[in-house]
Amino acid sequence: MIDPHTADGVKVGLEHREGGVPLVCMETAQPAKFAETIREALGREPVRPAGFENLEKLPQRVEVMDADIGQIKHYIAAATSRSV
Repeated sequence: MIDPHTADGVKVGLEHREGGVPLVCMETAQPAKFAETIREALGREPVRPAGFENLEKLPQRVEVMDADIGQIKHYIAAATSRSV
């Protein structure tokens, strides 16, 4: 079971796959993060790893920005320096 974003990547990767070339796809999120979508698509609950028990109750952080590469680079650099 994979999350919806990863599923999109796998689908496109398979559509463009060249014969004899391995396909590598990195999972982008835990399926538990998208439990409602997984339930709708597969009719069952995704496994919740330890630490994800109250995922929906955690605060969400969203930063809205203009489509400006300089602003985005600055944001990433500042966020990276804070988390070190």
